[in-house]
Amino acid sequence: MNLVALPILLTLSTALTTLVWRRPSTARRGFVLGSVVAQLGVATWLVFASWTKGPLVMLMGNWGVPWGIVFVIDLFSAIMLWLAAVTVLAGLLYGFYELPVRLEHPLRLPLLQFLAFGIHASFCTGDLFNLFVAFEVMLIASYALLTLEADNWDIKQAFPYVAINLVGSTLFLGAVGLVYGFLGTLNFADLSERADSLAGDPRLTMLGTLLLMVFGIKAGLFPLYYWLPHSYPTLPTPLAAIYSGMLTKVGIYAMVRLLGTVWPHERTLLHEGLAWVSGFTMLVAVIGAISRNYIRGILSFHILSQVAFMTLAVGFFTPWGVTAAIFYIMHHIIVKSSLFLIGGVGACLNRTDDLARMGGLWRVAPGLGVLFLCQALSLAGLPPLSGFWGKYLIVVEGLRLREYVLVGASVVASLLTLFSMIKIWMAAFWTEPSHSVVHAEDPRWRPMTRVVGAMTVLSLGIGLGAEGAVQLAARAAQGVFNREAYRQAVMSARGKEVFHFGPAQEETARRMRPEHASSGQLGAKGGARSPGDFQSEGHRIVGASGREPACRTLDKGT
Repeated sequence: MNLVALPILLTLSTALTTLVWRRPSTARRGFVLGSVVAQLGVATWLVFASWTKGPLVMLMGNWGVPWGIVFVIDLFSAIMLWLAAVTVLAGLLYGFYELPVRLEHPLRLPLLQFLAFGIHASFCTGDLFNLFVAFEVMLIASYALLTLEADNWDIKQAFPYVAINLVGSTLFLGAVGLVYGFLGTLNFADLSERADSLAGDPRLTMLGTLLLMVFGIKAGLFPLYYWLPHSYPTLPTPLAAIYSGMLTKVGIYAMVRLLGTVWPHERTLLHEGLAWVSGFTMLVAVIGAISRNYIRGILSFHILSQVAFMTLAVGFFTPWGVTAAIFYIMHHIIVKSSLFLIGGVGACLNRTDDLARMGGLWRVAPGLGVLFLCQALSLAGLPPLSGFWGKYLIVVEGLRLREYVLVGASVVASLLTLFSMIKIWMAAFWTEPSHSVVHAEDPRWRPMTRVVGAMTVLSLGIGLGAEGAVQLAARAAQGVFNREAYRQAVMSARGKEVFHFGPAQEETARRMRPEHASSGQLGAKGGARSPGDFQSEGHRIVGASGREPACRTLDKGT
């Protein structure tokens, strides 16, 4: 199952190659483009394979579970890989049309592939520590890209981005240590088995709260969200489109993976708190969007508002709620990325995205106006576009759970989103410019518009083919909730053991810790394991005969 590692290997090898191949050229661009197309092809294969075969598992270095690094791709992670490849491909093509080779920064393409490497690794990893590592690779690349082509003012806007995410990374690393100290493992499959025996333990709830706080920072939830709307507008348009589409969704993916695959499935105050924070975030963020008067600022605040719809559905924590969240992720990545690209085309024609200085785009580029209307109305949630079906699923599930206040907040946020989209339409497209010029002679805007058109067609396909997209999301949600299938796929993967004991050591091991003689016991006295049991466990023992002795564990002190 080595193809499971291809999304990671392709991005890493491309990043390293372009890092050595420093001089920007058409051949270099073609190499990166070919790699991204290959990433899309691999992701497409993984979607079909995970649909038909279930979770796909690969042991790094063939080390056994749970000691070695394991990559696991189920349908949900395969969908996320496919969406990431599509978004990077669109941003890459747009950037090629926008910027000539001679003006391209030598580090933009390598850093973009390092960013994709971190994103792909986040979706593929099967343990908590390597999720932290993937997050850090993604964030370090994002810090570099944020400041790579920035001026002094833009760099100042990046300070909150770096500071808040460094705090989140510190909390994440601390949470990883606490989880290992409490449960004795970091492998998702092993964690889910051990966490089940501690369901209801307040310490488990506290750990879950800490991890959700970390993922909430990455996703941009209230109150630590202000780093996003000030930093994203400073990015070049193709990079802003990729950031807006993918980075916050990695945090949401981690939430779904934690709550659906790892933690016990009882709905608790943890889920209720996530839902209420989401409701507050969508209202605060959409008000921030209304207050802005430039396209990138409006769209950046709308990232936060729309992310809150996804986390609200996760907070409902029902199969239908998680289905709604996954469908909404699929819709939002395509729509939000394309809206940033449309804003970039408008800025290319008007030489600004300040609404007070824009206008006349409908007369010169009516096709661009149609694309904007499709994506803007989808973001607001008008039928029959993809945004409507995502919000419909969330509202229906909220009404079923009698969460009337949260449903009301989502409706208000949708109406205010429509207002802000009309604001952009009236200023940039419908109003004739009185003191601005539309530079229709610029040859770049037409091929850039074609890239946006392809993204819009994909978005329309999700909306008009909503039945198939919902079935795909439902199947992915079923896989997230089916922890037994996930555990069986991972734990049944055979690899090398950590230690190998000879006959003498095997006999010594049998005589030690007789209270652990039964391999079926979970603790020294049976029943649920205590944190002390996990902390005192050592490595798995395998005798010279290749079979396990009756004593499965050794105390570290012996």
